[in-house]
Amino acid sequence: MLRTLGHATIALYRDGESPVLATDPWLVGSVYWRSWWLQNYPIPAEIEWLAGADHVYITHEHPDHLHLPSIRRLGTRPRYWLPALAEQGCIAYLAERGYRVAAMPPRRWHTIAPGIAMLSIPLWNDDSLLIVDTPDALIFNLNDAKPLPPVLRQLRRLAERSGKIRVLLASYSPASLVNSFLDENGIVSLKSREHYVASICALCERLGADVYMPFASQAVFERSDSNWANAHRTGFADLTRLWTARARLLPPYASLDLADLSHSAPSEAEYRPAAAITVAALTEARLAAEAAAELTADEIVRLEGKLNAWRWLLWPLFPRGFGFRLGERRLAYAPHRGKLRDTGTETVGDFEICAPTLTVKEALRNNHLSDLGITMYVRVRLLRRLDPRKIYGLFVLFQLDDYGHLRGAGAFWRWVRAILRDLWPPAVASR
Repeated sequence: MLRTLGHATIALYRDGESPVLATDPWLVGSVYWRSWWLQNYPIPAEIEWLAGADHVYITHEHPDHLHLPSIRRLGTRPRYWLPALAEQGCIAYLAERGYRVAAMPPRRWHTIAPGIAMLSIPLWNDDSLLIVDTPDALIFNLNDAKPLPPVLRQLRRLAERSGKIRVLLASYSPASLVNSFLDENGIVSLKSREHYVASICALCERLGADVYMPFASQAVFERSDSNWANAHRTGFADLTRLWTARARLLPPYASLDLADLSHSAPSEAEYRPAAAITVAALTEARLAAEAAAELTADEIVRLEGKLNAWRWLLWPLFPRGFGFRLGERRLAYAPHRGKLRDTGTETVGDFEICAPTLTVKEALRNNHLSDLGITMYVRVRLLRRLDPRKIYGLFVLFQLDDYGHLRGAGAFWRWVRAILRDLWPPAVASR
């Protein structure tokens, strides 16, 4: 049996038994500074059931996939696996806290139960794919990953050699800045619902999927400054209305029998959202804390350093520079000088990143500035006629620095090798 829970958690199990495998546990609480909440929370008994899993695979380090409060709830019984990415800081972090954790050897089958094996494929963009081979089906967990065409072709050949039913799980809704740009007329959207549904349908066709399970898109946005994004989510109704793939579309939170492909799923009326009073109290407390925060001089220097990692590329892209609005305070960055300065209330540059001060402080402390682009409450005001995709690219550059690919020549070369591996993927070991 295969079941989806929470946001990006799958459970592979035999009926009446604890799971052989679970993935990406976000099962309690919220992520991205009280902005993201689960559409349907597992009950305590379901979390206890997941805590009995033999193996837990975490596809990548975003908090909606590697959620530390949920991992603490699952405890130390499972064996935790992470992909062998170019940089692997989270493995040491979890090991120091008593978890049995290791990097999964890439592109090699790892038997986890009689007749069941899993395969990890790390990608250049600090994400990974998980392939699970069972007696009846081949399961493709692509979560948020966007594998390059050579990798997809390899997966298709793998599926054709197996001759088994193909089940695909992949995200289908915005989880980035695509709807966070504003000009004088309102939201400047880079991608529509139609785009997201067409993309997942095309992915089903490329892999020859027999079944698609909605996945890794089960969050709602509950802060007063992020709930606008709910209107831009791609939901199951959109999938149903626009579906063109030959793959069978299942509802969210389905339990699928891999032998005969029968399934069951709760109705939307049966979903268990977080209690409204809890959400209100926690989000209001977070907003109050953000209103009281101030960026220190040392933090401004650190932010300047993060920007200067890409100074010579940012200069031609944004010759007028760009700014940050942190509450009522404004900072302006001039790439040609490599300086970040306080401008009081003056707006300067091609665009302005509007973010709460405390969020920026914590992103700097965590060394994950790219997370700002996922919050749904950080907005980007366009001050000139400018292609928003350039600014989207800025956050991609932040991610490369966040994950340590610029830490030295060795780190940079490991990342380059990851790109080359995705362009010319090595063969997958046979089972």
